[in-house]
Amino acid sequence: MRRFVWIATLWALAGGAVAADEFSGQLRAHREQVEGIAPPGTDTLETELRGHWKALSGNVVFTQQRPDGGAWHGDAAVNELYASGDALGWQWSGGRKIVAWDVGYGFRPNDVVQQEQRRTLLATTPQGRGVVQAEHFDADTAWTLVWVNPRSDARAGGDEEAFAARVYRRVGSADWHGFARVGAHSRGSVGAAMSWVATDSLELHASLRRAQQAAPAPDITQALAGATWTGESKLSLTAEVWSDGLAAAPQPRRNVYLRAAWEHEGWQPVVDLLLVPADRGRITTAALGWQGDRWRFDAGLRWFGGPPTAAIARLPTRRIAFVAGTWPF
Repeated sequence: MRRFVWIATLWALAGGAVAADEFSGQLRAHREQVEGIAPPGTDTLETELRGHWKALSGNVVFTQQRPDGGAWHGDAAVNELYASGDALGWQWSGGRKIVAWDVGYGFRPNDVVQQEQRRTLLATTPQGRGVVQAEHFDADTAWTLVWVNPRSDARAGGDEEAFAARVYRRVGSADWHGFARVGAHSRGSVGAAMSWVATDSLELHASLRRAQQAAPAPDITQALAGATWTGESKLSLTAEVWSDGLAAAPQPRRNVYLRAAWEHEGWQPVVDLLLVPADRGRITTAALGWQGDRWRFDAGLRWFGGPPTAAIARLPTRRIAFVAGTWPF
């Protein structure tokens, strides 16, 4: 059955190339060196294929990995494979699809469908969720209804079946969002977010979510506020603060995130810092990218630190270094 899925996906993607609708992809080789765990290093080769053919869209990644001292082994993952079309004034889609919501960079309280991992070392395509989705929109307003993980059962080891909705409204230079979600086993949540372009160089954003928990657990709140400033020299500065009521430990619930990025003649240096004020834990990342006509190269280092009592300092990982080369086609 699994082999059939891969063959069907490749057929669909190849069909997109033959039909000249849309077909693209990329090859990436990267090396990751980790201090604090074994094996310390891993070499990875990835081939990502993206295609659109008639009503069918797909994204599949084939991965070859070799840990230090080990042998190469392969895997494959379907990130997206869904059909879409129009009916009754709505756009409909069904299958595995990426549905990412909310406005934050380091944290997204209202990303209640995709629940995407943030601040990855390399930009990668996340794996979508099984959904049935309906969208209706005009020039300023959009409605989205999503049936997430249809027929699945979290108690049996699968993702929870849920229903989620989003309404979007553009008013002047501000984007307003409203969210709701109810799960088959968890209780409901509601949320709101906004992004406002205050000036040519300054953007402000905020997000808030209130979720009900099963008794006797208390209801939780997740909130974020942030700003991004972008100068004419293509220097951008981002600052965010957030509170996550779902954090496993009480001390990492409140966080501060700072990021500086610059683009100049193909070079893209980035430095970011995640701080946990309660116990002074921190994660620092420095990276450098170069984008040519075809090739892109990235390298960087991430440190996990703080005093011995900090939750981050007690993680087994101390440092991660990486280097990658990417060729799109």
